[in-house]
Amino acid sequence: MRLLVSALLLASCGTSDVADPTPADAAAQDVVPDPVDSSAPAPACVLRVEADAQAAQAIVAAGASCPIEVVHGESEVLEVWLEAAAALTVEGLVTDEPGWARPRIYSADDHLGAVSHMGDEGLEVSLHVRRYEPPVQVDIDRSLVWTDEPLVSLCGLDCLMGVASDDGHGGALLQRWFQRFATTDHSERLGPTLLLDAYAQVLGPAAETWDLSLLPFKVTAVHNRLDLATDEHCGELRVSLASIDPEHRPFHLIFLFRQAPRPADISPGGAVHCTATAYEWAGLSVLTGDALLAAAQAVIAEGLTHERFLLAESTEFIVAPWEWRQWFAQAEAGVRVFENRPLFQTIDIPGLNAPGELRDDFLKWVADNAAAIDARQLLIPDAFRAPSARINQGVPWVPLDLSGLPADVAQAHPTLRQSLEMVGCPACHTADAEFIQTTEERTFSPFYETELDARAEHLTARLTDTPPTVPFGPLQADPVTH
Repeated sequence: MRLLVSALLLASCGTSDVADPTPADAAAQDVVPDPVDSSAPAPACVLRVEADAQAAQAIVAAGASCPIEVVHGESEVLEVWLEAAAALTVEGLVTDEPGWARPRIYSADDHLGAVSHMGDEGLEVSLHVRRYEPPVQVDIDRSLVWTDEPLVSLCGLDCLMGVASDDGHGGALLQRWFQRFATTDHSERLGPTLLLDAYAQVLGPAAETWDLSLLPFKVTAVHNRLDLATDEHCGELRVSLASIDPEHRPFHLIFLFRQAPRPADISPGGAVHCTATAYEWAGLSVLTGDALLAAAQAVIAEGLTHERFLLAESTEFIVAPWEWRQWFAQAEAGVRVFENRPLFQTIDIPGLNAPGELRDDFLKWVADNAAAIDARQLLIPDAFRAPSARINQGVPWVPLDLSGLPADVAQAHPTLRQSLEMVGCPACHTADAEFIQTTEERTFSPFYETELDARAEHLTARLTDTPPTVPFGPLQADPVTH
């Protein structure tokens, strides 16, 4: 990894104190001490961190101003924070919370500012610096999505089901999952069950003993979704798979895992900024061969764990039409199962286009929140989301019907329909793609190619400054819409 995060080392840089002569000493020297001048300037101090250090301390006297000096290279990324910041006045340093400045690029002649203290007595202040190597050019194939065989082979279906299950094996969970496709109220799909039936003689009678590596699934890619970071986590790590069975396909699965923040991803005030995770992923861009494989193994070992598992997704076209679902693990009668819940941010277009109370409630919600919806910044309530998305291949897209909105709302937000559609799965997967972003051959749709470029820009921004606001749906500036 190119990420350099050194341990904090404390180094004292406070000024020395010289005591005034006592009266007895003055008499012995026949010298009368000068009276104390309360208007005299406070002793000078400097909070200075040398090039090979990570921290410094100084006593800031009441009313004094202490320059902040960090010795660094011609161009270096520094994260700077001050302890006792609540009692200080910080000037010149661009801070993101009191006393803390997120990692930014500083040139050799940059002045970081100064601190002052208006209390009644001196205050010990600590200055800390975390140094990062200058950002590298982000390579999409190493830092954002892996498709090379050695990297995608690190965790297949057997590994993923073992992690997602409670028993560490996952065979019984997989059996219950694939059978559930055929029993949900809103949709009955027999394809996944038929696939298992086709391999039953090879797998054996007991699902908990199945060798899941024998099932016809190949990993198509490992995806870094740091762009989905929130104020609680650093996005997601995803693994996509495809059925390679000659009959039971297309059938694609995606396993989603949360990327937990590292200690260095959290500011002194508790804000999650994910810079350390961003540098770890970016650092893969300069690795090759065994070094890249070892780094990828470390990412998989840390990231694909039972505790970090979020959900699984399925895109299945064994029988027409296409269907997209999301599956969440839950306990049912003491047994872990995958249950199909409404799709995240995906509106139920057929249901909301039908007249009735639900449509009336939906149009009122749209009218009340049009600006945030159009900016793709608002969560869609569960009541308006689809339990699954079914798309007929080759059939024209059926758009969301927003007729009935107040005229001023429709006029002020002419792209409101596209914004509502684009935050969900189906629009992104059909407007500029054949519903699949990553194919069985490990190639990408035009939409995903453009999206990866946008994610590379986002990752680069996280390395040096505050990343831009991320909308729901695509990152690319002008996505293709229906």
